[in-house]
Amino acid sequence: MPDPILHHYDASPFSQKAQKMMGIKGLTWQSVEMPMTAPKPDIEAITGGYRGTPVLQVGSDIFIDTVAIADALDHFFPEMAVLCDTQRLHSDVMGLWADQLFDPVLRSAVALYAKDWDDHFYRDRAAVFPHLDFPAQGETSDHRAATIARLARQLDGELNDGRLYLQGSECGLADVHCWGILWFVRNGLPHLAASLDALVYLPSWFERLDQKGVGTRQQADFQVAKAALQQPCIDPVVLPGARPREAQLGSWWDTTVAVCAVGADRGTVVGTLVSQGDRFTTLRVEGAGLEARQVHFPRSGYDIRRA
Repeated sequence: MPDPILHHYDASPFSQKAQKMMGIKGLTWQSVEMPMTAPKPDIEAITGGYRGTPVLQVGSDIFIDTVAIADALDHFFPEMAVLCDTQRLHSDVMGLWADQLFDPVLRSAVALYAKDWDDHFYRDRAAVFPHLDFPAQGETSDHRAATIARLARQLDGELNDGRLYLQGSECGLADVHCWGILWFVRNGLPHLAASLDALVYLPSWFERLDQKGVGTRQQADFQVAKAALQQPCIDPVVLPGARPREAQLGSWWDTTVAVCAVGADRGTVVGTLVSQGDRFTTLRVEGAGLEARQVHFPRSGYDIRRA
């Protein structure tokens, strides 16, 4: 099994989630850093148009978003610590909790930093988060700070029975979802971090996850990722939640479709629909002078339509 390749940039809390998964599993991995802002020609070429972070590459199979990355790492490296156990619904629910926390965190970051961004970066962030009225965020918001503190207390209460992690004695995807957004609060919003440190259980839980590290990170470049595409694609029917093709999609199979994130502009991938299970939608993507590859999206949070 080749080393996984992570396309990302370090400032993203979602990239930090993917790196934490590598640490939990104790993996050696290749780090290919992408620009923070569009255009991102290398990653868009590999994915067929998606430019968000993070993206996992294992050979010619490309996995979009942290949920798909967790499932993929468990599939390719099953002998190491399990990220997605049988309590997948709990992990998914905690992912929604983390998304709920991310909204006031994002708004707080815009309020704190946007005045210092150059025009290019400002326009890019506004395009990535079109639901957010950037000029309306203001300098500070007690309401946002109170929301972050309230959600942190919720998470603290989940750990009040002595559990080391959210699902028991072993950490998994539920912990990673929550840790990543709180990592951003601690590192990017120091004026809000004090409310986290004052809690009873959360600081030690956060420290335990910190100590998991990020595995063995090796710097690489686009040429390494391009060469890895020569490895054959896996059969998507062996991925988690795979099952026979649904009749509901009818004539969609083996035709050209487009997939994009819901509620954020991270680009659109156009390719041939080859598989869809309970966890993944898989497109076969060609072009850009690269080997054919399979791009796998999580079912949740992504829209599919006829191209």
